[in-house]
Amino acid sequence: MTMANELTTQAAPRNSKPLSVFSNIDTFADGQRIAKALVSSTLVPEAYRGDDKIGNALIAMDMGGRMNISPIMVMQNLDVIEGRPSWKSSFIIGALNSCGLFSPLRFKIERVGEREASYVTWEGPKGNRQKVTKKAKVNEITCYAYAIEKDTGEILEGPEVSISMAVAEGWYFRPGSKWLTMPDLMIRYRAAAFFGRLYAPHILNGMPTDEEVYDVPEMRDVTPASAEPAPAAAQRAEPEKPASRPRGVHAAMNSGKQSTGEPDKPKPTKKNAPPVIEAEAEEVRESSAQDVDNLQTHDNADDHGGDDDGDMFGAPGDDDGDGYDPA
Repeated sequence: MTMANELTTQAAPRNSKPLSVFSNIDTFADGQRIAKALVSSTLVPEAYRGDDKIGNALIAMDMGGRMNISPIMVMQNLDVIEGRPSWKSSFIIGALNSCGLFSPLRFKIERVGEREASYVTWEGPKGNRQKVTKKAKVNEITCYAYAIEKDTGEILEGPEVSISMAVAEGWYFRPGSKWLTMPDLMIRYRAAAFFGRLYAPHILNGMPTDEEVYDVPEMRDVTPASAEPAPAAAQRAEPEKPASRPRGVHAAMNSGKQSTGEPDKPKPTKKNAPPVIEAEAEEVRESSAQDVDNLQTHDNADDHGGDDDGDMFGAPGDDDGDGYDPA
């Protein structure tokens, strides 16, 4: 083998057809090594920078392989807005022009003049918003993108975009909208996105543009308020607190019975106690009391043989000075 043949063999191009990094274990391992080099660079956006962003870099590499472009280009033109990946409109135009399927993209602009456009808003308090249709005068502009398909020579026209459409869709009067300040640029960007989504969805990978994500109106709760009262079972009112509310163990037992639905056991009734008769003491005059004492003393002495001095407790032979006082 000559030196020329040897150089020719060494310079022969290898099969460099890009493969998805998720095709098999080998390509996945190789992709991780490449991703580590990318995430360590300060030239990539923040969403792909750092060791914890290797997964984002792998996805960018996979998208670049399927679109046959550099992963750096994907990283520079793929923005993540509120968790949603989206393309820059300028990138979409460049990708369509370089894909080889069409001639360079062109735009057809027509200026109609002043026109009245209508849009819908929701007004009112939350839960009771009402649909209101408003009208506004705008300088109408229409635009559509077109290109020639190289395989067939057919002229392909994309959907038409207009300022009236931007007003009706809520893009025009959105706070911070560029449609008021740069209508010619915004209408071309939107026309290019519509053309790519219709004729080359595999290039856009089904993702919207940055402007489309920003133009999405804020989600509002337009559910009408219910006029019907809630069922009686749902409106379970709390029972009124008694004047002397039980506390401690009794309160816990009562709350447990209410939550389980167990009926309260009847309390045992106490046996009827005999009625208490309260007698009022009558005032007795001193003279009457003395008469009664004298009468009882004489009678008892005669009947029971007491001593002469009227001591009914005396015994024969007892002295009067025994110190006993019956009172």
